[in-house]
Amino acid sequence: MKVAIVGAGPAGSHLACELSKQGFEVLLFDARPAWEKPCGGGVTSKALREFEFLRDGQSPKQMISSLRLISAAGRDLTVAPSHEFAIYSRKELAELMRQRAIAAGTQLRVARVEKTNFSNGHWLLETSAGEFTADFLVGADGASSVIRRRVGVKFDAKDFAYALGWHVRDAQPPTRVDVKYLDDASGYLWLFPRHDHLSYGIASGYQEMPPARLKEKLLAYIETEDPAAAREIRNGSASTNFYAAILPALDVSTWDRLQACDGEKAWALIGDAAGFVDPLTGEGIYYAIKSADLLANAMKTRVADYDPMWRAEFGAELRRASQLSDRFYYGNFAGARLTERMLQFAKRHRGIREVLRDLVAGDQGYVGLKPRLVKSLATVF
Repeated sequence: MKVAIVGAGPAGSHLACELSKQGFEVLLFDARPAWEKPCGGGVTSKALREFEFLRDGQSPKQMISSLRLISAAGRDLTVAPSHEFAIYSRKELAELMRQRAIAAGTQLRVARVEKTNFSNGHWLLETSAGEFTADFLVGADGASSVIRRRVGVKFDAKDFAYALGWHVRDAQPPTRVDVKYLDDASGYLWLFPRHDHLSYGIASGYQEMPPARLKEKLLAYIETEDPAAAREIRNGSASTNFYAAILPALDVSTWDRLQACDGEKAWALIGDAAGFVDPLTGEGIYYAIKSADLLANAMKTRVADYDPMWRAEFGAELRRASQLSDRFYYGNFAGARLTERMLQFAKRHRGIREVLRDLVAGDQGYVGLKPRLVKSLATVF
């Protein structure tokens, strides 16, 4: 079987690698060479444990041993993650995963897929490098996926978040991650150190806050942490690079109706193209690679099994995150924002501190969050 995968990010490249190992003929398309995608680049300890090439690969990465959480009012708490996690340059990560796919036998084409057509059980792809045919088509082309729209899967404005920020060169970035919650919107701003630069960013619900206001909030934070970097950004220094992007943050109703494959029409979606991003934290690299793993396993026997597989593996967790998102960011507890109170209690109580630490670091699931949190809160009162 010949499989065409559109998008050579973590999801598409990992699927290409796994299918090539299984003996499939794989064509992998991406419109550009590996690039510095607008994303924090965080790889959770769970992902490092499950996918050895992320932990042991030679690509540069920054291991994180300290996590600072900051409330909108400025209350802060620094914790050590239970397990170190990593921050990758997205260019370096993409290159690592593309080379793994090529080594396994994948044909990589740096070309834009301009048209797709399904007829008589086969796909015809018209690209900037010519025409190609395939028996199965996979959309791995990110949050604004063209393939998703072409196969008829619809996301609404409520299913997205908006992020922007700057990459700032730094020869000696810290080993600490900062996460600061917003006072008048969902989401947060961040400082993610990569091996040769810093990624400053901010994310909130799509159209929830104007981009100019997001920039203003992020620059105010950068000025408190690194006035020199803020000056470089304002002066348009060559050592800084602005980025902006949308990312999936699916509504509960979208999770309930989501179809990520059709065996009869020979297509599937993985990673961001399928909406597989944590709606509360925005973390997506683990789900990109895991969804590729699941689809590769389903294609060994029956591709229609892919939908129940991802729902069983992580769908319930991401749906629960969507349910909790508004409550987490907008909820009030004891007369203040929930995020404010959680940091206040976490500074005083180890149990709550550990829950919050594990939640932000990706080590605490959402389905089991409430019982653990209630147990911790009971000891406070």
